[in-house]
Formats: sequence, C-alpha cells, structure tokens
Amino acid sequence: MRRLFPLLIVFSAIVACNSGSKPNISAIKYSDIEHDIMALSADSMMGRAPFTIGEARATAYIKNRLQEIGLDPAFGNSFFQDVPMVSITTHLPKSVGLNLKNGKITFRVDDDICLWSPTTRQKVEIANAPLLFLGFGINAPEYNWLDFKNIDVKEKIIVVLVNDPGYYLLDSSLFTGYAMTYYGRWRYKFEEAERQGAIGCIIVHEDGPAGYPWAVAGSKSNSPILYIDSKAIDNPACLLNGWITHDAAVQFFKACGYDYDELKKQATTRDFKPIDLNAKLSISLNNEVERSVSKNVAGIIKGTEKPEEFIVYTAHWDHLGVGRPVNGDSIYNGASDNAAAVAWMLSIAKAFKQSDDKPKRSVVFLSPTAEESGLFGSEYFVQNCPFDISKAIACLNYDVVLFLGKFMDVTVTGYGHSNLDSLLQVVAKSHGRYITLDPNPENGMFYRSDQLPFLKAGVPAIFAKGYSHQVELGREKTLELIQDYWQNVYHKPCDEYNPQRDRLDGLVDDAVLFYEVGNKLTNSNIYPQWRKASEFYR
Repeated sequence: MRRLFPLLIVFSAIVACNSGSKPNISAIKYSDIEHDIMALSADSMMGRAPFTIGEARATAYIKNRLQEIGLDPAFGNSFFQDVPMVSITTHLPKSVGLNLKNGKITFRVDDDICLWSPTTRQKVEIANAPLLFLGFGINAPEYNWLDFKNIDVKEKIIVVLVNDPGYYLLDSSLFTGYAMTYYGRWRYKFEEAERQGAIGCIIVHEDGPAGYPWAVAGSKSNSPILYIDSKAIDNPACLLNGWITHDAAVQFFKACGYDYDELKKQATTRDFKPIDLNAKLSISLNNEVERSVSKNVAGIIKGTEKPEEFIVYTAHWDHLGVGRPVNGDSIYNGASDNAAAVAWMLSIAKAFKQSDDKPKRSVVFLSPTAEESGLFGSEYFVQNCPFDISKAIACLNYDVVLFLGKFMDVTVTGYGHSNLDSLLQVVAKSHGRYITLDPNPENGMFYRSDQLPFLKAGVPAIFAKGYSHQVELGREKTLELIQDYWQNVYHKPCDEYNPQRDRLDGLVDDAVLFYEVGNKLTNSNIYPQWRKASEFYR
C-alpha cells in the first residue's frame, strides 16, 4: 500500500476541505437491515428469479421500501425500468456422444458436460462439426496474445481453457498474473467465439481457475437462461455454448490421442497453434423460448446544486429461483447473494434521505435485474440511462455478503483502476479499518458483478466490503470460511439467513462506511480519476 501514500495525502486534503454534510449514521440500523434481508430471502420470494412471481414480489417490496424512505422515482414517474428479455431453455438428451477417429465417446449431461444454445431458433441442428482445441480462446493484441491467429473456426466447435494464461504460470508479466482479467471470463470466451464465427464453444471447467465448483458452471443444461432480447440472438453464428468437467476433458483428450496436461502447458505459450482433435459432434437441440419484460428498480435523491451529476449505489435483487433440490430444498433463497446487499443499499438511502443537509449531487439507488444471468439489468440501465451517463461520478456496488460479524478489513475487488480506492482508504482509516486486496483474484469477481457495465461505459466504480479479516476469528480462519462459502453455500439453497447463527454488525459497518464515502462524493468537488494501468482507462 506504500504506493498510495502520496494520493492519500491529496485525498485527505480534499476530504478535509470538502467534508460535506454531517453523516447521519444513526439512520443505519441493524434491525432495518435484518428485516429487509429476512423479507427478501424468505421462501415466499421463491428465490427471486426474473419472470416469476418471485420477481413480482421482490421488485414490489424494493419499490415500496424506496417509496417509504422518501425517494423520488428514477424513471420519470416510475421506480421501474422495463428490461426486455428472452428466456431460452435448451432441451438436451441424457447423454451426448462425440464421434472420434476410431470410435465414439459418450458424456453424461449434468455430470460430465453442460450444453445450451444461445439462440431464439426453436430447432438447432449441428451436423458433424469438427472440434478444435484452441488454448484459451483469447484474442488480446495488447498482451500480444492471439489464439485465433491464422485459423478459420467457422462451422467448428472450439474447446478452450477457463481463465487466462497468467493464472497457470503465476507470471505477473503475462496478462495480470494470478488475477483474472476479463479475457479469462466465460462470458468473454463465448463472445469471442461468436465474433470469430465458431459454431460452438465449450470451456473446460476446473474449480481453481474458474473460481467456483462444477455445480455452479454445470447447472445450465435444461434450465432457462436469460438474455437481453435483441436481434443478435435470433440468428447467431455460435449456436452452442457449454462446459465440460476437467475429468471428462482429460478422458476426451486421451481418447483423441492427446495428454490434457501437455496441451494445457502448450496453450500457455505464445507460439501455441490450434489442434484438430479429430472428433466431431452431431446434435439436435430444441429450444423453448419465452419473451417477457423484467424490471430494474431505482429511486433518486436529487442534488441541490449539481443535480445533473450523480453517483450510483447498486445491489442486484435477482437470484436463481426454484431449481434442483439439494437435501430436499429447491428454493435458492440468496440471502447473502444478494438480499443482504439490497438491505445495505436501502439503509444508505435512508441515511441520505434523513440527513439534515441534502446532497449537492444526485444519488441514485439502483437494484438491477438479471445480474446472475450476465449483468444484463445493469448493462441495460447504462445503455438506456434516464440520466446523462457521462455525468455519473462513481458507481458503488455491493454483492455477496458474509454474515460473520465485524471486519478489520475492507477488501477491494479489482483494486487499482481508479483513485476511488484512495478515497475509500481515507474513510476506512477513520473507522480503524484497513484496505486489502481480494484474496481470490483468480475467480474474476471484478468482472462478475454490476460495476462492470459502468466501468465499460467510463464510470469509475468500486466493489468492496468487509470480507477477509473478521475481528475475533483473525484472517487465517476467515479465509477458511470464505473457501467454505464458495464451495458449500454460494448459489445453493442453503444460502439462507439465520438470526440465531448469523451476525450483521459487519454489514452495518459497511453501510456506514459506504454512506460516508458517498456523502463525500456528493458534497465535494471530487472527480475520481482513472489510473492509466486500468484496462478501462480509455
């Protein structure tokens, strides 16, 4: 953190001269936050999936709370923004067979392989499509990395590794080393396959470089998947997306005459060349398509001096709905992901509204839809913003909360993109807390939550929370519990709130902290600046 010291002096001076209104931290109450979490994660919310009764109940609840707090509607006369979406369920057989040069290999759907078709076409036929191993499936000229160089992938299915080369070599000069870049994300790999004209893209899953277990990646077969409703998905080039387990990939590559570990080693070099696996896939898919409208929910407190300038607090309301039963429970309640963050946002809205001094800049409180499906709600908001998005000063996002009590740390996921980090450090220090980096940068969480569309639109954003150093437990034990959370709680029905077990005082502290950060941004002349090293700098 020594490199931040000069910036800290600058920010401390700015904050001292532009202290803004006196923070109204008394408005942030444990009881309010607990009530909102329990309401939004109750079984009656049915897991808050878009297009369901759970959406109707959750969005109505958030709208009513924003109204009770006294916010104005953010979308003209409405707290709701319609987000046109389409739900596609690809129906698969119980197994998928690949034709090899000398025989056939079969994989079980769900257990070994997960496939779906990202198109509104109701019937999809793929006949004898060749499979190529294409390394990481990355075209990144700024890193001098071109997996698609001198190869035509049209009408072919590419098999690629998850994450990016830096992770596997632990080389900080290669991409960003252990920390995942956007090029390592599954979403990028499917997008690049579409741009290159591949008919399909299958990613090899490994828990470490993916950042989550197979149960998360492999849950999309025969399940509804949401997309923004646009002409792009009516007739895409890439008709097949999917994941294959590590063990199944090892078996498949061996049947094709290749050693998986050796191919992975080759793929981490810049002179890697795509490999024809001498395997083909023929498959007939049926898509069930439902077009509908989901809802973003947002309220605003208008600024008294610069109402056209604004900051945005974001916390997505959606979760996974009702799904496959685990230990007899099929409701994916999403208490930590992301009912708790919505409660955090509502408590901050109340603090702003009840402050004696109104903010000079406007403050928007946005709860987007379809974060779990690919950040579609926040993406739609940014592209169809009811305000001039170029006047957005900052985005403060909150997601995936641990109910462990108080934290010493404020973990910044995606540290170093703007000097918002420095402002946060100034405020955190005044609370006796310290800034630290995400302990699992390899899972690419910075590219998996709602700050990303704002960053891509040029809005400095921060994603931070108390996370990796619980006060009584210490850092080592806290890190153990984090790993347990990702393996056993994240995106599972057991993500529930238990008032006898769980503690929310750390969440209260985070609400106070980020209210104070927002209070300084809205009542000062601070304009957060990008750092040149950020991929979003331009």
